[in-house]
Amino acid sequence: MKSRPRYTVVTGEFHVFYPDLPRSGPQPDGDTVTFKPDDPKVVEGLKRFSGRAPKFNGRGTIPVRFEGIDALETHFQQMHQDVRWGKAARKNLLSELGFGHVKFWEDLPHNVQEVQHNPTRGYLFANGIESNGRLLGLVCTETPPAANGAPFRVNAEHLSACVNLAQVREGLAYAELYDTMPLALQKVFRSAIEEARDARRGMWPSEDVAKNKYARVALLEDLQKLVMWPKLFRRLGAYFAAGYAGLGAFDDWIREDSVDRDDSVRLPDGELGNMHDIYEIDGDRLALNYDPWKLIIAPDPA
Repeated sequence: MKSRPRYTVVTGEFHVFYPDLPRSGPQPDGDTVTFKPDDPKVVEGLKRFSGRAPKFNGRGTIPVRFEGIDALETHFQQMHQDVRWGKAARKNLLSELGFGHVKFWEDLPHNVQEVQHNPTRGYLFANGIESNGRLLGLVCTETPPAANGAPFRVNAEHLSACVNLAQVREGLAYAELYDTMPLALQKVFRSAIEEARDARRGMWPSEDVAKNKYARVALLEDLQKLVMWPKLFRRLGAYFAAGYAGLGAFDDWIREDSVDRDDSVRLPDGELGNMHDIYEIDGDRLALNYDPWKLIIAPDPA
């Protein structure tokens, strides 16, 4: 007997602007957008990987985390990565979702001031609710292949129509793969990122921290200039924000918290590991031991 399909079709609207609150609306980036499902009960019934309930707001919208990808941060806790590629990823995502011309406020650069089309229609192949209460899924804009709320078995052809994979193909996002995603789809993401890297698309010629490639990261100011795996950037950002300087204490710091810092991962050789296995520190220089897209990450425990 076949197992139940891992995904659920969820139809609805994508929003990046609230006309009645023009300076306080959503803040889209290269791998997150706000979504209003046609039937919130469908979302309520999804699997909760870390036990967290869906994070709806009073308008009935919920943030969507694009499954399988991680784009450079534009405003993580008032920190950012190389702004060229964070903004490029955001621009491409908004274009793929059909918003047309989008203008941001000069003094609120993460909030939309004007948008040509809002909301836009689309659907998700929803996988569940992730540890921050966001809806985790593969995001599409065409006609859904099944009814709202229907279980669905996603294959490579379906994935090819999703914005998630478009971001990777354009060299605007890392593939970040969790064990909640079917292995067949993980292979598609890995192939797409390898092809984008080989073609030197998007951010890849500018990557600063990579396998066997070191960059100096002594201060937060150094960190915010770099193109590097966002998951590691977020930990480094939190470390520097806590008052540390230099990388001398980073390894001890990351090992202190096995949930929010030292995530469990499956290494490329199949061995179980943690975030502390992924990087190499030499003084204040940092490199990676593995290509991030070849790892399989475990979600946070409940």
